[in-house]
Amino acid sequence: MSQGSLLIVDDNLGIRSLLNALFSSKGYTVLTATSGIEALSLAKAQLPDLIISDIKMPGLNGLELREQLHRYNPNIRIILMSAYTDQQEINEILRNGDIDYVMTKPFDLEELSIAVDTLLLNEKHQ
Repeated sequence: MSQGSLLIVDDNLGIRSLLNALFSSKGYTVLTATSGIEALSLAKAQLPDLIISDIKMPGLNGLELREQLHRYNPNIRIILMSAYTDQQEINEILRNGDIDYVMTKPFDLEELSIAVDTLLLNEKHQ
């Protein structure tokens, strides 16, 4: 039985592969995308429960992706990640809403796993 579906968006193959392996092993259905544009198309077609996206990507970045996603699904859960985000920027992103969690790279896999489990478990119990 699937725990839920995730869309992992990152232009780094290593991160996509690592997160795909982690969450697939936990029973999640995992989709991956290399760009915000690809992610937007996949999200519209597959309707994932949660999106884990890098912030800094060429073309459509993570914040722009969030904005586009919320136009057609305002309830979608989103976790953003970035190696280039400082704490002030994280606080600003969270304050502006529509983001469930922000992580800095390198990130702790256990922390990310707990965040995903918590967000999706809460979603199922609401």
